Amino acid sequence: MSSPDDAIAADVDRVGWSCISIRDIDPPFAYTVGLMKTHDHPELIIFGRPDDAHSILSDLVSAIASGSRLDTPTEYDVLDGFPIGTRPVDESHHETYLGYAMGYVRRIGRIGELAAVQVYVPEALTAFIRINQLRLNRLRSTETRCSANSIERDEMGTDW
Repeated sequence: MSSPDDAIAADVDRVGWSCISIRDIDPPFAYTVGLMKTHDHPELIIFGRPDDAHSILSDLVSAIASGSRLDTPTEYDVLDGFPIGTRPVDESHHETYLGYAMGYVRRIGRIGELAAVQVYVPEALTAFIRINQLRLNRLRSTETRCSANSIERDEMGTDW
């Protein structure tokens, strides 16, 4: 049986990174492991997005793999028109939030070199995700949404 550290190393060897998701605390968070080795880029951490953290991180890792750098504290436009912001994670928070990443950099001989940035996702992206989920749920519904004389408006003000 392999350890979590072995599984993480296998992920990094296979796809270039691994995602650690911590959902049993408030706020939940997720972070990458392996970007420092694969892309010479700080790890990413995102808080409060238990349902879409992995997909957001995956999109950001794809942008990094394509040459983007997200390590300067600023706003970036890398998520299909939705800006994200980043800021460095202070070393004093590494042990609390980035334990597996610390273990991985130790494993690859880079003790004390861990760097990470926190990702901020705007409310616009949250609203976009919610609206698309609402639309998908409504499309799945068997109710008639419009008649010849009127078009319903949902609670978000969207015409159907």
